[in-house]
Amino acid sequence: MSSPPPGVTVGVDLGGTGTRIVTLDRDGAVLYQLSSPTPASSAGAVSGLVSCIAAAGAGRELRSVGIGASGPVDPRGVIRNTETLPAFSDIQITPVISERLGVPCVIDNDAIAAAVGEYACGAGRGSAGLLVITLGTGVGVAALAGGRPFRGADGGHPEAGHIPVGGPPAPCYCGLPGCWEQLASRTALDRLAGNRTEALAAKARGGDVSAAQVFDTYGERVGTGLITLLAIFRPDRVVIAGGAARFLDLFSHGLRHSLDRGPTYTPKPALLAAELGSLSGAIGAAVLAREEATS
Repeated sequence: MSSPPPGVTVGVDLGGTGTRIVTLDRDGAVLYQLSSPTPASSAGAVSGLVSCIAAAGAGRELRSVGIGASGPVDPRGVIRNTETLPAFSDIQITPVISERLGVPCVIDNDAIAAAVGEYACGAGRGSAGLLVITLGTGVGVAALAGGRPFRGADGGHPEAGHIPVGGPPAPCYCGLPGCWEQLASRTALDRLAGNRTEALAAKARGGDVSAAQVFDTYGERVGTGLITLLAIFRPDRVVIAGGAARFLDLFSHGLRHSLDRGPTYTPKPALLAAELGSLSGAIGAAVLAREEATS
């Protein structure tokens, strides 16, 4: 791969609740970051995003823009997610951004962006087979082999957050009566914690047994889907990203208990929290844009 050109790339993590934007220099250093709520209405949403990207690159030579969006994102780069990204779904936003800013713009699923970010700059460095699970508004999954994302025959990414799992009834907009996303997302953790996740986390870390049990239960629910993915992808490393990642120390016990099966059927790879924290997706999107600009 050739050296990155001078100038900067901007990465956007377009999540169901919040949008994060970073500016990377040619060496991968974060020069600028911004977080803002993701708009729910399409009125002015794309124009607002263009303005934020322009601000991120202001005063610097902007080379390219990358977007990681809460999926599905189809092979043509169109977001098909009216449930969590209604303002940006069913429209081609990359040509608009390219035209207005005069630079290439690429888009991919947010889980792939997070995986690329962690592989390039974070907890996934050097992994031969990396599995990244983003636990945010929903659940995203990306598998990388040698740094390259696994894709389906149609060019699409796996929607492995929407797999059937056992446990309490959890009907989902995807059509399943028991969906992993509805039990394992950060949104699901907040519901389980009675929308007091931060307060319960403080109590659990202070030794409160009842609070710790909430996170054990959540970890077990994360494990109900992850155990299937481990059997399929057999990664050497699993990175937990998204808003729930900072509670991994609290739910890892329940998670590992849920994964306790014979190693022939379920490998036991390293299980790590994302090193890049909430910026995994935005940094990964910028890396994707940089790679596109140098290919």
